[in-house]
Formats: sequence, C-alpha cells, structure tokens
Amino acid sequence: MILPCRIHLAGNHNRADSLLLRLLFAALLALHPEQTHGQDTTGSTFEQAGLGWLPAVPVQITAGVNAGYDDNVTLSSNPKSSWFASENVVLTYDRPGEQTEFYLLGVGRFTQNFDVTGQNEKSGNVTMALTHNFSTRLSFYASIYAAYQNEPNFQSNVGPENVRANFFDTRDIFSLTYHWSSRVSSVTSYTFERVLYDQSSIGDTQNRIDSTFGEQLVFNLSTRTSLVGEYRYETITYDTAPTDSTTHFLLGGINHNLTEHLIVHLRAGESFRSLENDGDSSLPYFESSLSYVSSNHSLNWLTSYGFESPTAGGATTTKTFRTGLTLNYGLTSRISSVAGVYYHHDDNSGGTGTGSTGTGGSVDLNVGLRYLINKHFTLNLDYNHTTLGSMGSTPGYSRNRYSGGVTYTY
Repeated sequence: MILPCRIHLAGNHNRADSLLLRLLFAALLALHPEQTHGQDTTGSTFEQAGLGWLPAVPVQITAGVNAGYDDNVTLSSNPKSSWFASENVVLTYDRPGEQTEFYLLGVGRFTQNFDVTGQNEKSGNVTMALTHNFSTRLSFYASIYAAYQNEPNFQSNVGPENVRANFFDTRDIFSLTYHWSSRVSSVTSYTFERVLYDQSSIGDTQNRIDSTFGEQLVFNLSTRTSLVGEYRYETITYDTAPTDSTTHFLLGGINHNLTEHLIVHLRAGESFRSLENDGDSSLPYFESSLSYVSSNHSLNWLTSYGFESPTAGGATTTKTFRTGLTLNYGLTSRISSVAGVYYHHDDNSGGTGTGSTGTGGSVDLNVGLRYLINKHFTLNLDYNHTTLGSMGSTPGYSRNRYSGGVTYTY
C-alpha cells in the first residue's frame, strides 16, 4: 500500500504519523472499497463484544462477501465478461499515542470468475508502520508494504497493466529524524523496493530491486511552514534486463500546514540518470502531496513527474506524469462514500531519449457507497472503471466492474 508515488515526507514525523496512518487506511479503503468496516470503532473489540474482563487489545477483524459483474476479465481489446464472487478478510491493529507507535493492516482476498476459466484471483497484502521516539531530538520511522496479487497496479510502475500475472511487490521506507535545534532538523532515509513476477516472460524485463538513499535538511520558518533541501541517490538493478541505472536528485521544497487538518508538501528540482549501457540523461523532477483529515471525511492527493522504471517492451527510459486522489466522506451518521481516481501518462524511449518507442497511460476510477446497519454489519455498493491506452502494437482496453456485498466487523 503505499502507496506508489515516490513521496518522501520530511519534517516532524511525530506530529504527522497519526495523520499519515489514517490517510493510508483511507486510501486502501478507496482502492479496495469492499474492505471497509463499520464507523463505530471506539473501544476495543473485546469491550464491544461484552467481554470487558479481557485485556484491551486494539485489534479489529472484518470479513466480507461480494458479488458482481466484470465486463473484461481478461484485460484485452476482445473482452470476456463474467459474473464473480469474492471473499475477503481484513485485520487491523493500531496503537497510537505511545513512545513506540505501531500500526498493522493485513488483507486477504479470493475472487472466483464463473464464466471465464483460469482467471480466479488469490491475493493478499500487509502494511505496517512503526514510530519510535528515542528522545525529544531523535525518532525512528519505518513503513513496510508487501503484496502478492495478479491484478495490475495502477498507482505505481510495478509492471505492465495489460496482463493478469502473479507478482510480488514490497516497498519499505526507513528514516531517522534528528532535531539539531528548535528550527533545524535532518532526515536520513532509505527506501527499498522489490518487484518479482512468477511468469518468466514478464520477469525477464520487470524483476528488479530499487534502492534509494535520501538526506533532507529542514528549516522551520514558523510552526506552520518549513523549507526543505534534499538529495537522493537511487540505484535500479534488474535480475535479467540490461537496463540497470543510477539517478541523482537535487531537490528543494516546502512543507506547509494550511490549517490544523490540511497539510501540503512540495518538492521540485533536477534528476540525473545514468543507464548502464545507454549513456546519461537529465529531467526536471516534481512531487507533491495534499492531505486532509477531519472527523467525518479525508482526502489524499499525490502527484509526481520524473523518471520511472520502464514497463513497456523495448523502452529503456520512461518519463511519467502520475497523479492519484482518494476521498472518504461521511454523508450521514450511517451513510458514507468512497472514491479514488488514478491517472498516469508515460513517454517511452530507447537509449538516451533520442528514439521514441511510444506513449501510454491509464485511468483507474473507484466509487462506492456504505450503509452502516449496526456496529457489526455494513452494506456496500461499488463501481470500478479502467481505461488503458494503446501503445504501438499493444492494444489498450476498457473495463467496468460492478459489485455489492456485506461486511461483518468483530
């Protein structure tokens, strides 16, 4: 989960961690609306079940069943449709407000397509986040996301979006924040990503390890505004493909709290990429995030532009504009809505960028409604639309999924 854009937040992690965790969960619910749970979650699950003599453990388990219709199960220009049923289970653990804060989200899902053989889905993902305050000056933050699935990932450049193929993806962030004074702090970070496809015909071009080392220097102009200077060094190593690369980023930016609930992060600068066999190139780099959380709604908007790992055949360099927005809004005390939209555009080329190998892009949209029957049962209706543009001889496709179901929260 991720999330997917290469957004490295700086500044005071302690102040922002609870907000980021809530936004992460809200984004996952917008992406997979069938995983949502009841809104009445005060107190431990043991207390809600009337077992107050048991210790208060912040664990919540949600199970759901959905049924619906998919008009393009095979993700092709000649679509095959099918009715489907899916079962999922979600486990959450959240213990904020401690010296060591820990958050866990685990999701398992199985989808059966009745009218098309060989297209069933078994998937799962785990998201963990930990913050530890060693002192008032030094804190440690870790975020780990791991997933195994066969549906394309439209929030990042994990792999091709026109095939269903089993793959494993993990993206892990570790950082240390040190406050040198009331105004100056530094953030040292390391980001690791591993992409691994079961199918060798895809893995030969996509299996890789991404490693990024970052150093930020933050100057607090006020309690609401911070200036940031940042350097990153990224290495991408492929298992088989001869497209290894190193990239240097020189960035400047700002972190600003527009209000108590609204936070904006901006980074901009230049990136310099060196390909193992095809020379050097440079490209302006930009990323931003806008986050808002209140008592009954939340919004998260991520945008980036820069080099990404190629997912198209024959491409050695990919320049990508990517943006994604998720929204959760409580309409009434019982009815809530979820929405998410993700868009990206790729400009692919070979060598140092002199020979174009085509452009591509996609739009992925999710909308849904929730009705809270009681603290245990919730009804849901969901719609998902995907459009993938063609690129060269590779055709695009359009897909619509309609579903409804019920979840039980214990």
